[in-house]
Amino acid sequence: MKRGQRPSAEQVVLMLRQIEVQTAQGKSIAVACKEADVSEQSFVTSAYARRFSTR
Repeated sequence: MKRGQRPSAEQVVLMLRQIEVQTAQGKSIAVACKEADVSEQSFVTSAYARRFSTR
């Protein structure tokens, strides 16, 4: 995703799942994030928000 553009909620969930699958297959978070074109900080923040949301 280009800098400054916000992904939709569906795109965020898809990226998180893609990274989670890759890490389950043995890839490091850094490599999985790089392949998904997401910064590690964004992944950690999104994953934390998703895990602890009250929805």
